[in-house]
Amino acid sequence: MNQKTVLSALGIVAVSASMAFALTPPGDGVVGSIHDMNIYTGATPDTQGRVCAFCHTPHHALTEGSDYLPLWSHALPTSSYTPYDTATIDATIDPSTMMEGPSKLCMSCHDGAIAVDTHYSTTGTKQLDSDEYGGAAIAKTGSLSNDHPIGFIFDQADGGIANGPITGDPTTTAPSLAGQDNWIRQKDATYIGNTQLKIKDRLYAGTQGPIMTCATCHDVHNKKNVDDASKTNYLLLSPNTNSNLCLTCHIK
Repeated sequence: MNQKTVLSALGIVAVSASMAFALTPPGDGVVGSIHDMNIYTGATPDTQGRVCAFCHTPHHALTEGSDYLPLWSHALPTSSYTPYDTATIDATIDPSTMMEGPSKLCMSCHDGAIAVDTHYSTTGTKQLDSDEYGGAAIAKTGSLSNDHPIGFIFDQADGGIANGPITGDPTTTAPSLAGQDNWIRQKDATYIGNTQLKIKDRLYAGTQGPIMTCATCHDVHNKKNVDDASKTNYLLLSPNTNSNLCLTCHIK
């Protein structure tokens, strides 16, 4: 995902998982969706009824060096985050570059430090306050160590980890070489149930190479996601049904 196409993958996280059942169906857009801050009890609605304004502005946007800030109007996080780390992962995650691209913008609400209704000159009060299961503040303690890893180079061809076939199974069951995983599909693989998109379309061109971000799994504008309409709309690019999102990348 380059710095232009990544615009379709930005935004703020759901304020209440319990409300997701009743809100806009997958693909119906951001208005009325879980990213429409105007609909939440306790949040300060935009005085002009705008929805995009909670994240974006056409003028006087925030700037910060060469960071990716697409006409940004929302306060930026200042936290550093502990990355996922386990003996089962071969990917290299550098905390100093992990939040490049849209992930940093997602964390401006997701870590619970900044109120979701803060935008323009409005200082909001509605904060995400739980990092428990089902809670949306996934880095309340400053740690992403118990969350799916982000910020790593994806494809082996770019110096990353994914070395599996685009379709089908690996030709060998021998252990993968160090720093490689033959059981993760390469970036030309297509999302299951969303054949218009490939993994490479949702990678961010960071300073280290094409990296996985929050936007590799989610479409925060509720347009390109294809969640099961009968279940919770988590803005996923493949349905949770049959673990299609997981199996898009992981060969299991």
